[in-house]
Amino acid sequence: MIENAPSRIANRSKKLVRLQRRSGASTTPAVHETPTPLQEPSGCAESRLNPITGDWTIFAPHREARPDQFGTEQRVPTTTAIECPFCAGEEHTTPPPTWVAKINPDDSFQVLYPPSDDTASPSGPLNDWSVRVVPNKFPAVTESASSSAHQDPTKRSHPLFQSNKVIGGHEVIIESPNHVQSLSELDLTEIKLMLVAYQHRLRHWRMQPGIQYISLFKNVGGDAGASLQHSHSQLLATDQMPNSVENINERMRSHQARTGCCLQCDIIRAELKQKKRIVAQTNSLVAYCPYASRLPMLLRVTTKSHVDHFDQLSFDVLDDLARMIKRMAGWLETLVPNASYNMLLHSRPPGAHGNAEAFHWSLEFFPRISRVAGFEWSSQCMINTVLPELATEKYRKCAAAENPRLVL
Repeated sequence: MIENAPSRIANRSKKLVRLQRRSGASTTPAVHETPTPLQEPSGCAESRLNPITGDWTIFAPHREARPDQFGTEQRVPTTTAIECPFCAGEEHTTPPPTWVAKINPDDSFQVLYPPSDDTASPSGPLNDWSVRVVPNKFPAVTESASSSAHQDPTKRSHPLFQSNKVIGGHEVIIESPNHVQSLSELDLTEIKLMLVAYQHRLRHWRMQPGIQYISLFKNVGGDAGASLQHSHSQLLATDQMPNSVENINERMRSHQARTGCCLQCDIIRAELKQKKRIVAQTNSLVAYCPYASRLPMLLRVTTKSHVDHFDQLSFDVLDDLARMIKRMAGWLETLVPNASYNMLLHSRPPGAHGNAEAFHWSLEFFPRISRVAGFEWSSQCMINTVLPELATEKYRKCAAAENPRLVL
């Protein structure tokens, strides 16, 4: 049996710990209180363990210098669009909305639909909106009246070839009536209302019977998976928990049961102590490049205090987060102009078992500047060409130029 690279590294680590114990040496890694100088990329790759997922990422900065005959996709900002179904005036081209809200002249907002009273009419015209949520016209999963019949015994051709119906919902959060493409083109009030829409729809789907997992994400640009330019996010709720998510949940539960602390909280405390990968922070939030980032230039932001469900964040924290998101989009576009990017929201899944203290929400933000190739697909181990410490340094320069008070 061939032993893969992460397994060999893990086995060597176990042997080293046993040898250290026999010799009486400490097995606790030394903590560097100040950042070490960044080194020039060398030919020696390094593998790092992600404590949340249990996955290994191989860092090979020297591969960044390899030739590339394929240019980066150019995303040209535009304010007009032909036949865009998400623009104001095209509401008839999408399914009826599930949630609509409008920003008032004083920057407050009101939810127009659904009304707070089920018997009431919408509190305003639904064609005058700021953020609008509609069912996806081409959904990956759909609601079904026969949701209890997950498996049809008559279709079981072989015990190895099983199939289940996937029940849930697939929605699109349209973030502006104007034809903008990136978060950097939205104003703060629009981003904040977008986050409020996230909370409302997460809360709605979390209350639906049978829903186990909710994915909320944003694709910007063709390389990131977007098929329409107009700035929008997507929510996909299913009655099935992905194995990878369940594995993360189990690792978080195990850490909390073993230490009495949330794993994400422990990581944040360690990152704030080392200060190597912290990009910016506010009183409530911290943005940093994770130690074992799976992708180049990945940013993660979360609250310093423990919150498991994103929809439990206060209005003040949402205001703080809206500002941080707009800044992160600006940093990314300064460093990688015209790059496609993804934004992923991780909130405690409805089907997660165990103590609420084990799960901590987070939001990840990364440009699509690398390709997943053969090794990654065959091993499920990513190769990252940008060390998070170097990514942090680049982001810090952007953050300091914008607002020095946010940086360490």
